[in-house]
Amino acid sequence: MMTMTRAPLTSRHPRGYTILELVVVVCIVGITMGIVAPRFRMSGATAVQLAGTQLAQDIDVTRTRALSTRQRSRVAFRQSLKAYGGYLDHNDDGTIGEIAVEWQELRGFGERALPRGVVYGRGSLPSIPDDPSGGAITFADSRVEFDSRGLVTPQGTGGVVYLQSESERDAVVAISVAPSGNTRLWTWRGGEGWK
Repeated sequence: MMTMTRAPLTSRHPRGYTILELVVVVCIVGITMGIVAPRFRMSGATAVQLAGTQLAQDIDVTRTRALSTRQRSRVAFRQSLKAYGGYLDHNDDGTIGEIAVEWQELRGFGERALPRGVVYGRGSLPSIPDDPSGGAITFADSRVEFDSRGLVTPQGTGGVVYLQSESERDAVVAISVAPSGNTRLWTWRGGEGWK
């Protein structure tokens, strides 16, 4: 008959790590993160560029919904709240009250806050070409409205919205909307001006 022997339950080498080994590993990870993490932080210029791109797309979505539904639509800018909202005339009565059912009916972005560190404004930079007004939001009543044909209303008007970084004063973009409803994103490029 064959007998099997078992290994002893205790061994000379305990399993696991000592507290000292764990502290050393945590310190190494902490130092590495301290060196690497700041490189992943988004610059003010990048944040403004992304916010401008998002706003231009949201304006285009609002205009497209006006065209596809044959109803009025609007983007309203709320400078004090650092936000904006999109609305669709849901009951086709010709008025937009900027209520919840209207932004839900837009089926787009609804209400959106500007990203952290981004505000309406252009600081001391010059305005884009063809914008003599110089304000942060040049649309009448701080809103751009599209009629059922996708044209800016009142007819013949357009406007500009400027966004800037709170931390980098030269990081500024402008979103212009022509009377035809076409949207353009402008970026300030230091010595080159608006591009």
